[in-house]
Amino acid sequence: MTGTGQKLNIRRRVGEVNSLSFCCLSPTPTSLDNRCVNMIANLFHAPVGQDEAVIGCGIVASSESAGLAFKMKWQYRRKAQGLPIDKPNIVTGVNVQVCWEKFARYFEVELKEVKLSEDYYVMDPAKAVEMVDENSICVAAILGSTFTGEFEYVKLLNDLLAEKNAKTAWETPIHVDAASGGFIASMGEEYQCQ
Repeated sequence: MTGTGQKLNIRRRVGEVNSLSFCCLSPTPTSLDNRCVNMIANLFHAPVGQDEAVIGCGIVASSESAGLAFKMKWQYRRKAQGLPIDKPNIVTGVNVQVCWEKFARYFEVELKEVKLSEDYYVMDPAKAVEMVDENSICVAAILGSTFTGEFEYVKLLNDLLAEKNAKTAWETPIHVDAASGGFIASMGEEYQCQ
């Protein structure tokens, strides 16, 4: 079968399994998730007793999930204050993962992108905080820029945003997209906040 007939067959096959998650098809992914969670707990010396189990899971599309949670929290807070909820935005650098563009498109959130300069290839924290307004659901920083692998200055971003939040009472949070650097950064003193 070739051409259109083949496409219809593929669509039918995809339709048959589309509602199944990968865990329904095989127990192996869940087993691997559990093993990885325990390895990470061991690595970080989690205080787990003799008869206790470590609880955790592997996830897919975590940034989109976090973005949706930020949007819902922002809407809930705005509704409680009697404020409009129709113009949410997220502040990122143009160097973030494509998932943030998808999130903004799929969930009707304006994407405010901090432009990079010729000699500065990560989001400038000061410029990002300038772009934050009462409709900002979060600022997304990245540890491992898609362009250079460079880490963004999350501590400075946090300090500047905390200052702005204190002045405005907006409570705009930060999401740190761990990308390629989240695991490594947690072990380096220069990346830890107090």
